[in-house]
Amino acid sequence: MLMRTLRSQVRWIMIAIVVLFVLSIFGMYGFNSPRRGSSGGEDYIVAEIDGKAVMRSMLDEQLRNYVERANIRDITSGDMPRLYQAALENIALVSQLAKEAEESGLKATEEEINAAVKEISDQFPTKEAFMQYLDRSGIKMSAFRENMAQQVVQMKLMEKAVGTTEVKDEEVKEFYEKLKLLFFHSPAGYSMDFIRLKTKDEAERLKALLAEGKEWKEAVVAVTSGDVIEKTPESGPVFIPESSFKDALAPLADLGIGEVSPALEIASNDILIAVKREKVEEKTAPFEEVSGDVKTLLTEEKNREAQSNFFKGLRERTNIVIHDSDLFPKPEAKTEAPVAPGETSGDMKAPAGGEEKK
Repeated sequence: MLMRTLRSQVRWIMIAIVVLFVLSIFGMYGFNSPRRGSSGGEDYIVAEIDGKAVMRSMLDEQLRNYVERANIRDITSGDMPRLYQAALENIALVSQLAKEAEESGLKATEEEINAAVKEISDQFPTKEAFMQYLDRSGIKMSAFRENMAQQVVQMKLMEKAVGTTEVKDEEVKEFYEKLKLLFFHSPAGYSMDFIRLKTKDEAERLKALLAEGKEWKEAVVAVTSGDVIEKTPESGPVFIPESSFKDALAPLADLGIGEVSPALEIASNDILIAVKREKVEEKTAPFEEVSGDVKTLLTEEKNREAQSNFFKGLRERTNIVIHDSDLFPKPEAKTEAPVAPGETSGDMKAPAGGEEKK
């Protein structure tokens, strides 16, 4: 289960990279086209990337995309310079990647383009919804396919630059020793059924039903659904480590197998009732049992490092000149920007007259 989760996370990291490319379909259209600023004022040039103007409207659009991809919340005015910097660097990355892909001589086949279009259209509930989205965005299918061809070439360029990752047996063993307590160790605990309710009355009602001999699921169904905060999932009891039995949950430590806990108030209007089902002993999975998963994890880790170096190299080969230094971090206040999966932050100095970054 753990390794399936890890592999799923890695897959979503790669999808995030693909999404970065796909967003350029919409963001890179009209790269030099004057538009009204998002605040309703006149649009203007905020920076240049390899001599191409970046308009304020485009930067604002990319900022919105960046914040959404990185799932950034609770943004303050103090965060804006760092976020603008990250958005500008993403524009630079997309621009440089497109440039190098065009110069590479690599081509996309019709089959590859069809597969890329399908990958995007499948993200919509229906084909009609996808076509409606393109229509609302003012993008013709011919232009979309052309851009998908560019995306395929860009992915080929990245794969070519990253190369094939080789992992030696001794590296796998060393990786396991470093990570076994983090990924392959299970602490002692119990599998448990639980429910969290908003009122003590409902908690006592549930306890009374269980005392009458009702099965857990049957008793839970009888509880008013509006009063349920959280409960055991349909898949069955969940694992709770013994280390969790403290503070408000301390009474669970002495609970016997099959015994219903008292109604525990873990917060205001948050009452917990739980039942221990089975003891789970502490265990560390042996290397022989998980060696294949460890090799997969290490291979993916190396791939991510290679991809990160690839993106870093793209940015280093891109010239950025700042025109509106008020939008971006001042040198003395420079901090690390929040970074989305597959991305790295860079430094940009922006004095009043503008400064070039390579």
